[in-house]
Amino acid sequence: MPRFSILIPAYNAESTLAETVASVRAQTFSDWELVIVDDGSTDGTRALAERLAATDHRIRVILQANRGTGGAYNTAVREARADLLVMLSADDLLLPEHLASIDRFISANPDAAVFTSDGYFEYEDGTRAPQDLNEGWRGSSECGLVDLLEACFFGIGAVFRREVFDGVGGFREDLYAEDYLFWLLALARGYRHRYLDVPLAVHRRSSVQKSADALRVRQADVRTIQELIASGLLSAEELEAARRAVARHERNIRVRRLLGPRLSAWLIDGTRGLRR
Repeated sequence: MPRFSILIPAYNAESTLAETVASVRAQTFSDWELVIVDDGSTDGTRALAERLAATDHRIRVILQANRGTGGAYNTAVREARADLLVMLSADDLLLPEHLASIDRFISANPDAAVFTSDGYFEYEDGTRAPQDLNEGWRGSSECGLVDLLEACFFGIGAVFRREVFDGVGGFREDLYAEDYLFWLLALARGYRHRYLDVPLAVHRRSSVQKSADALRVRQADVRTIQELIASGLLSAEELEAARRAVARHERNIRVRRLLGPRLSAWLIDGTRGLRR
């Protein structure tokens, strides 16, 4: 059994998948398997993934009809053999020490079930900058549920134990922000998070990726937090924080609708990154 199963949902990822897989193969820690789920791609993703798998016995390719990112992650988890599961988009990168560092970090934090690190944003011109998603709690080694409602953690290369997947019930396949709800429900159910303040992954930003549609992301955040509220899992403090987060996102949506695409362009090009 491998120590880690790295999960890559791939939909029309022909232009980026090879580099992403290369970042996995460059890991200094070798006890891993890579599960690539071709989620009904219509380009050359399947053929590329199968060529990559032919070069390394640790890589497996699973084919399915298109079900979206949540559905691809669900399939990948169910096909994975390890207890420790690593999330990786088909256009992002793990830095060479990612698995080795996370392995030591997990051993030092046996009480936790979700593990994330610091990392970089990489832009279309090739430049990189430190990510700033978790500025609200950067000084802490743990993100709690209220923290996550205020400032999202950097989820590239995030690792979780299989029990989290089973406890949450997998990823929702009808939501645009399936990973955000997964993390929120995990913390709401008492699974603990630990944050390693070392840059170990790279999120490549582009104008065509899923997260670039800022208005849709904010709308998805509202629905996601409403789903969390409806779960009945929240304490009074957490419920109040969730309602504040919904109100904040709804204000953000109104501003974006008022200012239109100029605001999104400024947020991407001017601040070099989008925040929840």
